[in-house]
Amino acid sequence: MDCASRMTDAPKEKKEKPRRLTDLPLPPEVRQRFQQLQVSRRFTRDPEVVRRVLVRAPNWVGDAVMSLPVLSGLRRLFPLTEITVLAAPRVAPLFAGQPGVTEIIRYPSGRGKWQVLWELRGRFDVALALPNSMESALGLWLVGVPSRVGYNTDARRLFLKEAVSNCRELAGLHTVFYLLGLLKALGGVTTFTPPTLYLEPEEEAMAAQVLSAAELPGRGPWVGLSPGAAFGPAKRWEPSRFAALGRELEREFGSRLVLLGADDERPVADLVKQQLQGPVVDLVGRTSLREVLGVLSQLNLLVTNDSGLMHAAAALSVPLVALFGSTDPGATGPFTSRATVIHHPLPCSPCFKRTCEADYACLTAISVDEVAAAAHSWLKDDS
Repeated sequence: MDCASRMTDAPKEKKEKPRRLTDLPLPPEVRQRFQQLQVSRRFTRDPEVVRRVLVRAPNWVGDAVMSLPVLSGLRRLFPLTEITVLAAPRVAPLFAGQPGVTEIIRYPSGRGKWQVLWELRGRFDVALALPNSMESALGLWLVGVPSRVGYNTDARRLFLKEAVSNCRELAGLHTVFYLLGLLKALGGVTTFTPPTLYLEPEEEAMAAQVLSAAELPGRGPWVGLSPGAAFGPAKRWEPSRFAALGRELEREFGSRLVLLGADDERPVADLVKQQLQGPVVDLVGRTSLREVLGVLSQLNLLVTNDSGLMHAAAALSVPLVALFGSTDPGATGPFTSRATVIHHPLPCSPCFKRTCEADYACLTAISVDEVAAAAHSWLKDDS
């Protein structure tokens, strides 16, 4: 992408995004659930002497976005600390610009990760393993951090110092709160900052230029379509319905359409593109993570399956319509007030399966008219 001035061909200036609240009280139910958590060892260190904290980030984009409140919680607990995020290359760029994060280390797969861990030995006062895997707890133990926090799952208690148990009490809570519960081991929090991503002005300007350079006809709103989902087909609304929705929004609003997704979602995106029967900006597999965040920031609306891009759009305060199939919007829905979630649960829901033996009935129950009506309400509000 080339850096240039912001797009000027929209029919009207986009409304200013609502100001993000930086501090919200924990919901009463969440506070009550946190009280049921148990910690194996009391944390007694003076918060002002904790200067270096290591956070082992989740491995997937959506989970990484939902972990961002943990970072702001650490800043409240340890106001003088510097936070280092250890993250898989696919999610590491998300943490750029996060307040309090002074270093982002890419955690490779394969044997190279052991060298990375060895080079971190002795640098940190506190570390958190946000994934529930054995490997993440073992990694913190190898780094030699005095205080190692994580949930007591996957038989990894041996490698944690402040192990948090009884996490079954958090069942049914949103993943944002599940991850935030780990801070109970370090003193706990009573407030939190919703997941928020930060972009540089140059990143937004670069994305605006990419859309403007496509020279789509019309001056209607920019609408993103994200028809993929890495988890599997049980999270993917039918490509033909995405295409029918796109045609409807073009007819009703003169919408200019943008296809978004990772390179491995190319086959699904191609099906949508073939059936749109009109011009579209196809960015599937053609952007880095930071570039796609910039593009999301320029959209008037995103229509998406339950995916990492859904969570990224929510954290950028982009209006969205989110479509749910086999997963649970109560646990992994978009954490924003600017979203319409469409979900038709069945007796088997949520099954959390990648594929379905019952013809994906929970997804096929979502009609084009229903999604179009939700999209219309957001686009009218933005006009």
